[in-house]
Amino acid sequence: MLLALKRLLQDNICMRIGLCFLAGLVLTLASPGAPVEEAAGLDVILLPTIQYAHQDIWTKTPNGRGPATTGVGQVVRGQPVHILVFATRFATGPGQIAEVDYRLSFIRPDGSAGWAKDHLRLITRGPAKEPRGVHKAVELATFVATQEDPLGTWRVVVEATDRISQVTVKREQPLTVVGDEVLTEPLPAGFDPSRWLMGYHFKPMPQQVLAVIKFSAEHPPAGAKPRDDAENGALLGFFEQVLTDNPWLLPHLLAQMDRADGRERALLSTLLAFAKRDDPAFPDSLPDALRVSIKEHQLVRWPVPDQQPLQGTQLDVLWGRFFASGRYEPIRALVAVLAYHPHKVVLEEYKKLKNKPAKPPVELYKSVVFQAAVWSLQSNIQQDKVVRDYCEGMLLRKELPAAEHALLAGAFQVAVGNLRKAQDAKPAEPKPD
Repeated sequence: MLLALKRLLQDNICMRIGLCFLAGLVLTLASPGAPVEEAAGLDVILLPTIQYAHQDIWTKTPNGRGPATTGVGQVVRGQPVHILVFATRFATGPGQIAEVDYRLSFIRPDGSAGWAKDHLRLITRGPAKEPRGVHKAVELATFVATQEDPLGTWRVVVEATDRISQVTVKREQPLTVVGDEVLTEPLPAGFDPSRWLMGYHFKPMPQQVLAVIKFSAEHPPAGAKPRDDAENGALLGFFEQVLTDNPWLLPHLLAQMDRADGRERALLSTLLAFAKRDDPAFPDSLPDALRVSIKEHQLVRWPVPDQQPLQGTQLDVLWGRFFASGRYEPIRALVAVLAYHPHKVVLEEYKKLKNKPAKPPVELYKSVVFQAAVWSLQSNIQQDKVVRDYCEGMLLRKELPAAEHALLAGAFQVAVGNLRKAQDAKPAEPKPD
C-alpha cells in the first residue's frame, strides 16, 4: 500500500462555531454504525474527503458558517483521499496551553493492519483559546490505495490524545476502495451535464468524468449556438482543474481517447491539449495516433486567464476551474476584474460612435469584460453558497481597494436580495397532519 503523507504545516486555525453548526458538522461527517468511544472532555471528528478546497472553505469563508465539508465513502484504487481530523473540547493547562496529537491507521478489509502513523499533530503545543471551538489538525494525511492493495471496505481509524488531560478518544470511518470498473458505469437517467458541472465542487465525482465527456460529445445542448470546443472556456477550465486534482485519471482518459472516434475523440483531444498545453513533452510521450490528435491543437490561441483578461472566455475558464474544485483563487481572480471599473462606460460610448475605429481600443475590451464579471459574480453569488461565502469573506476582511469593495458589496447586496425574494416566493410546505 502507498500512503502519501503530506504534512501541511498550516496555522492552527480555530473556527468558532455555534452548537447548531457543530451538530450539523458531526451529522455530515458521521457514518451510521461507526464505533464511538465516549470520553469526558476531548472529542474528535474524522472525515475522509476528496473535496479539494477543504482548506479554502475552512479559512476563506466567514467564521462560523462556512459550508460543511463533504465526506466520501468510496474511492477508486489510485485516487487520493484526504483524511481530515478535527478536535474540540480539549483541555488547557496553565497559560491556556493546549496540545493534542493523534495516530492514524488503516485496517484492510480482512481486518489486518495496513498502515499507521504516530505522533501526527492535531493541536501544536501552545496557547489556545476557545477549546469549545473546532480545530483542524495542523498535519494531515492523504491515502492512496495501489494495485497491490485489496479492494473492499477499509477502516480509517484515528486515536487522538489530549496531552494536557491525558484523555484518549478513538473514532473510525469506513472507506470502500473499488476498481476501475466504476469509470465505465452508465450515468443516471435524466442526467444533466450543466447541473453536474456546476454542482461538482460540492460533491466531486471524478469517477464520472469519462462518462460525462462521452455524454457531452453525443448530446450537444439543444438549441445551443455551435462553437468550437476551444472556445468553451467553462469546459476547458473545468476539465483542466479536474485533471490537475486527479492525475490518476490521465491514463484512463488516454485509453478512452484511443478507443473513441469522431466527435468524442475531437473533444478529448481538445480538452487534453488545453490541460497539457504547458507540457511540451506530453505529445511526444504518446503513441503515434494520439500524438497526431493532440498536436493538431498546438497552434490554438487558448483563452488562458492572465492578470489582465480581455475576453469573456477567459472568465469562463476561471468559472470552470472554480466549479471543478471549489477553490478560492478563481473567485478572487474574477473579483480582481472589478479593477476595470474606470472603463465601465466605454462600451456604451463606443456604441454611439458613428465612425468606429478599425482597431477597437483595449479599453473597450476591458469594459466588456468588466460587465461580464459583474454579471457573473452577481448571478453566482445568488446561486452558489460557496461563492457567496467567499465574496462575503473578502468584504469582511476588507481585502479590496475602496472602489472594488463598493462594487462587490453592491453586487452582493443585489444577489442576496434576489435570493431572499426567491425564497419568500416559494410556496410553504404543507405541515404534516
